[in-house]
Amino acid sequence: MKIVTTEMFSNKDIVEVKEAVFSEQVLSVNIVKDAISGIKGILGGKSNSYSEEFSKGRELALVALKSQAALLSANIIIDVCVDYNQFVNSDIMLIVVTARGTAAVIE
Repeated sequence: MKIVTTEMFSNKDIVEVKEAVFSEQVLSVNIVKDAISGIKGILGGKSNSYSEEFSKGRELALVALKSQAALLSANIIIDVCVDYNQFVNSDIMLIVVTARGTAAVIE
């Protein structure tokens, strides 16, 4: 299954547009990772913990898009967009990764 952020793929014709596919993934960030990342933020370092969580969320979202597209007998997802948000309160931090695209069939 191909996933592209463009409306076409290698000049191949889209023979059928199936429908829009969506995925929402919510991940909870570990309190210990959160504290370490906060210290790195103050000192100016890169937070690998946060990067790993955002990356994991993106991968989960794209896998879900592929699954939905496969159920529609699509062989490509075009115009894919991935968005990231986070929600923080005193007890927990949630990372929200949303993805959307259009399932289609190319020749």
